[in-house]
Amino acid sequence: MTTTQPYPPGTKWTWTGRQYRTPPFIEELVLHWEPNGSPLSDDYLPEEADALELWRRWVDECADRAHWDWPALYRPGEVPILWSVTTPRVVGVFELAPHAVDRRGAAAPRIRENFLTHYTDPVHAETGERLNWARLPVLDRGWSSEHANKGGFIQEATGWKPSPLQEVMDVRQIGAAAGLYLPELVAG
Repeated sequence: MTTTQPYPPGTKWTWTGRQYRTPPFIEELVLHWEPNGSPLSDDYLPEEADALELWRRWVDECADRAHWDWPALYRPGEVPILWSVTTPRVVGVFELAPHAVDRRGAAAPRIRENFLTHYTDPVHAETGERLNWARLPVLDRGWSSEHANKGGFIQEATGWKPSPLQEVMDVRQIGAAAGLYLPELVAG
């Protein structure tokens, strides 16, 4: 029996712009994940605040924020994840990922532009196979002397990263599994 795996590193895709005639893009694509509030690391360098310190600040501020703001949509500890499509070096294309869910839109539906708003469906550069968005690799995020990625402290502290297009992360579950600090659960 074989199982479907993420596309291997180096897999090239080709697509064109929808609005303007552009030469075809031929690039590797990945999914970029950003849990709500994780850009707090933008104000630091790894030598100024390590991953565990940023984890503590982030969970104090964000672990239950979505639940407080939208209690009917999120349980305590659920943090929404924003998904974008980009290249492994995070240069060039950077658009919201198609098929990503934003529960907050349920209360006030809105049309969200995404990669497919601006570009045609990517196809494999050699075989012509249409891209399966759930098989795109999820970009690793780091926070160390070698990597200072936005929000990278989360993966660095926990060893965890989401599955493609996963809509939320359960901070309490992931933090507990990693043996990390978690704030007291406050009824709200």
